[in-house]
Amino acid sequence: MILDAVQPNLAMFIRPLRLVSSGWTGHVPFGAWLTAVQQPRILVELGSHFGMSYAAFCQTVQNEGLNTKCYAVDTWQGDEHAGFYGDSVYNDLTAFNDKHFAGFSRLMRMTFDEATTYFEDGSVDLLHIDGLHTYEAVKHDFESWLPKLSDRAIVLFHDTNVRERDFGVWQYWAEVTKKYPGFEFDHSAGLGVLAVGPNQPAEVRKLLDLPKDQPGAKAVKEVFSSLGESVLRRWELESTRLELASKASDVERVLAQLANVDKELSTLQKDHRHAASVLSERDVLLKENQQRVAALAQVEEAHRQMTDSLSWRITKPLRAARRMFKG
Repeated sequence: MILDAVQPNLAMFIRPLRLVSSGWTGHVPFGAWLTAVQQPRILVELGSHFGMSYAAFCQTVQNEGLNTKCYAVDTWQGDEHAGFYGDSVYNDLTAFNDKHFAGFSRLMRMTFDEATTYFEDGSVDLLHIDGLHTYEAVKHDFESWLPKLSDRAIVLFHDTNVRERDFGVWQYWAEVTKKYPGFEFDHSAGLGVLAVGPNQPAEVRKLLDLPKDQPGAKAVKEVFSSLGESVLRRWELESTRLELASKASDVERVLAQLANVDKELSTLQKDHRHAASVLSERDVLLKENQQRVAALAQVEEAHRQMTDSLSWRITKPLRAARRMFKG
């Protein structure tokens, strides 16, 4: 059924180099398929965060050998929907991008409006809008970048299937598809594919012409949802592996600390045994000294009793005479 709807390609079976937490993970296979089919000259992503979607686009460009220039635009500070964060997210993505895609990819740390001044009108073939998701923000992003889109441009809207926390992408998607042909995926928070330019590749046109809720459209959604699910499972397995590796590292660190504690305890026990030996010798000496003191006390008591006796007093003149004769 999918062969009648869209032509499969190898790109859709991508094994992402970058696996990070992202609501876009389930759309990676379609993003790769679309990039390979459309072969954009300039690709711009508005809102990259951890870079899951952007890295997948760049990886496809590299794998397919396309002559595409890629740009990720973001302040990398966050917002009320994505949350706010520090420079570590930007630094991590920069290092990854420099390592894998430096030849054709650039990160532009600025607002979406500021970035428009760096692109000529009619130059962008593939635009991915994934910034602040309120109705007003999405509308503004699309309309401010509309002059930059080429005659074969495609615009991707993420989160078309989220209707909470002031998300208004679904609302603007309903409006904009009245003017331009589009196709929407429901899984992974929803992804809208909008053909703004009239000159689309045959495979993209075939996708856009699929009747909504008909077997062909449902088959395409199921196939890409299933492929996206496999990428999600890989991310979960990788996350589990990293978590277990981190715990194993923690265990090794604790074991090393315990080994040091055992070593210190052994030293303390040795010192304790030495101290106990010294104390034992001291106790023996104290006991011997106590015995000597007791014996001396007995002698002194005997001497006192003798000198206090009547016979000792009676014989005192005799002892004096004896000392005299001896002298």
